[in-house]
Amino acid sequence: MGQILIIEDNSDISMLYTRALFGHEHTRVASAEAGIQKIDSYNYDLIILDMHLPEQSGISVLKYLRETRHDQETVVFAISADDLFRPECEKLGIQAWMTKPIEVDVLMDTARKALEQRASTRR
Repeated sequence: MGQILIIEDNSDISMLYTRALFGHEHTRVASAEAGIQKIDSYNYDLIILDMHLPEQSGISVLKYLRETRHDQETVVFAISADDLFRPECEKLGIQAWMTKPIEVDVLMDTARKALEQRASTRR
């Protein structure tokens, strides 16, 4: 079972991700600032990160994770309605880019594979 942090300001979409990734423990927050606070308090296996958040973009969370915390192991899925942030996200080492509206089965399959791979490298 993986520990998943969902950083998404739309509560309906956040709930969709939670339902799609049943069987895992979830923490849901609606802002970049709250996401950074959660990252500081726990090491998640997967972060699902919306790029268009209020006040700060998801890029600020990703930069914090990769540069400030020097965390290259946490799996990050970046999600956006457009490709504006994609090149920078890829440079910062995301494992998946998904464009809204996402296909739930793709999210489920990609998360399953990423979490299985992360679990196998921890053994």
